Amino acid sequence: MKINITKFLTLSILCISIISCNSLSSEEEINVSDSQLTESEISNNLIDLSGIYDNALPGIVAIRIDTIMGPAGSGSGFIWDEKGRIATNSHVVREATTFQDSNIIVSFHDGYEFKANLIAHDIYSDLAILDVEYPDFYKINSLELGDSTNVNVGNQAIAIGNPFGENFTLTSGIISAIGRARSDLETNYLIGSVIQHDASINPGNSGGPLFNSKGEVIGINAQIASRSGSSSGIGFAIPINTAKRVIPSLISKKYYEHSLLGISATEKLTYERKKQLGIDDSILGIEVTYVDPDGPSGDSGLSGRSENVSGDIITLIKKDSKSLKVNSFSGLVNFLNENTKPGDTIELTVIRDNENLNLNIKLGFRPLIN
Repeated sequence: MKINITKFLTLSILCISIISCNSLSSEEEINVSDSQLTESEISNNLIDLSGIYDNALPGIVAIRIDTIMGPAGSGSGFIWDEKGRIATNSHVVREATTFQDSNIIVSFHDGYEFKANLIAHDIYSDLAILDVEYPDFYKINSLELGDSTNVNVGNQAIAIGNPFGENFTLTSGIISAIGRARSDLETNYLIGSVIQHDASINPGNSGGPLFNSKGEVIGINAQIASRSGSSSGIGFAIPINTAKRVIPSLISKKYYEHSLLGISATEKLTYERKKQLGIDDSILGIEVTYVDPDGPSGDSGLSGRSENVSGDIITLIKKDSKSLKVNSFSGLVNFLNENTKPGDTIELTVIRDNENLNLNIKLGFRPLIN
């Protein structure tokens, strides 16, 4: 049964605001194996992306929310499947449900505009799927989906979207980092396995596709980190493999259940904290700061930090044959995101009083939000 929970506003850290949007920067990677480049293109650091743009354009849309009071939001999206359903960000379209007599309108590059209906959205992954009211004559062109597990730092990244209302804009750059964990902008939970890139993205790019050099969609642009509110070369995209798990569930069940461990922890075990605890420099892990007594870990024996008492140090997580040496909270979030579902049992190896303990925990699920 769906329940409402109190929404938490995401606080900016060190005055760096996290802003919903998609885009890529101006730096470009030269990869001869992926593109047939001329000597002139190589010497001038230029890559002709017109083929990728032309192939993708029929499958990309600009999205706007129309209300009786005027426009109430905008963003980007792309055709997800052969039925013409549109994938985008939750934050682009979810506000449409709060306005009476609002319409979601999708605009194509050829000038056609059609009404779309929200099938479902998922705040925790910032994903949504729309059903479009196509006329019989309109040809549907879905985009080719890639595999985000093959994304590596230094790969080329290409974004197409609608920054500041400048529809169907292409920008390019490189993959700057993988495996980030970012706030979903609505709750205190994190989106795992996020792709960071330096393509120039701005408000209006949210929900648009991020491509690799083969023209395959590897992510869905969602956020930037910026002091000014516009692109500073740090963009974030939801990996397409996350979308491949979440969107089919949104279509069939109207929701997606995310694994829940029910703890808070430090991002990493710092040098200073190791000295305070008398832990060897070779130890990597995260310190548990809080265990929800009513959550999945509440009766597991896992111990959080309290006054004058340190929390358990998580050093390893295992699920069946898969395991991860935990050196960051982000890494733990990513492992849960990629390898588990609610009801699975995981094993945590923790250090407590300089001894290793193995604890089994049956995962729960995050509260379902309307």
